[in-house]
Amino acid sequence: MSRTFRITYGRKTVRPFKKDDLNNMLIICKKTYIKALEENDKETYKIWLRNYMMLHLGRNLAFRIEDLVQLKTNNFKNGGVYTREFKTGKEQAFDLHPSLAKDVEKYIHDMELIEGEYLFQSRKGINIPITRQRAWQIIKELSKAVKISYVVGTHSLRKYFARTYYEQTGDLIGLSKMLNHSSIYVTLRYICWDEDDKNIKRKSFYLGN
Repeated sequence: MSRTFRITYGRKTVRPFKKDDLNNMLIICKKTYIKALEENDKETYKIWLRNYMMLHLGRNLAFRIEDLVQLKTNNFKNGGVYTREFKTGKEQAFDLHPSLAKDVEKYIHDMELIEGEYLFQSRKGINIPITRQRAWQIIKELSKAVKISYVVGTHSLRKYFARTYYEQTGDLIGLSKMLNHSSIYVTLRYICWDEDDKNIKRKSFYLGN
């Protein structure tokens, strides 16, 4: 019987998003904000562009959701990002992929944001960020729309980054440092890497003539 690493919240195991599921969630957001733009519905356009960018940045930055929703325009400078983690107080500062830096720049322009404004704003009040709870509601609603059957949560975006990064690079030590984990074993559990994954990798590995 294979052993499965588990990260639990209560009795539920939060999984990383599967690639197709997350892509379909992004497609829903994009189709909705494009339609709103065509209909000159500015409020709906901004809501769904915000939702799209929250998912897009979430899958690329690997920030905890409470850090993601607190991002402001001035966290992004000269093609990089800087923030201080709410949970640990540790600084995060690194250069962005050039394409991601352009995505952020375009988003700020399209949302008509100015210096010091939150990226993901609530409709309640002026320059107030959406809450962690609201971010979870958005993720939950989109997950339901694409008929996700496994358990997801606010960590699913961060776990998606982590698992995808590991699968593409094999750099477990670097990933563990990015996530500020105490060991690589914590990271393996976090990304839900289990015995079945190991067996699949082993079967696909062949040394021949």
